[in-house]
Amino acid sequence: MSSRLLAAAVAAALLGGLAGCAQDEPATPTEPTATTASPTVASDDPRSSLVGSWRADDANWTVHFAADGTFTEDFEGNVDFRRGSYRVEDGIVFLEGDDGQTTEGEISGETINFKLGMLERL
Repeated sequence: MSSRLLAAAVAAALLGGLAGCAQDEPATPTEPTATTASPTVASDDPRSSLVGSWRADDANWTVHFAADGTFTEDFEGNVDFRRGSYRVEDGIVFLEGDDGQTTEGEISGETINFKLGMLERL
């Protein structure tokens, strides 16, 4: 009796394996899958409160903070004047530019105070 069970199990495994080979075309997903995910700032991350655009009219300067921890600056009519990443530590935002310079600003509610000027949330 055990040899019959063994033979049935082998036959079932072989048939299952052959059934898997019977497909002529590979299965395609019904919805496209994203290959890269865009990182975002978690709501408990201190950077989350900065996401958006901030402007200093006197300096003709705007900083756009993205949810992925990057920023772009528009300065005196030059769009995307500088780019880089930003971080927040103890109420200070650090703009680490692609030019190798780091600029620091103190966050105070709806303003950020830099040497260049005071940014206000747009």
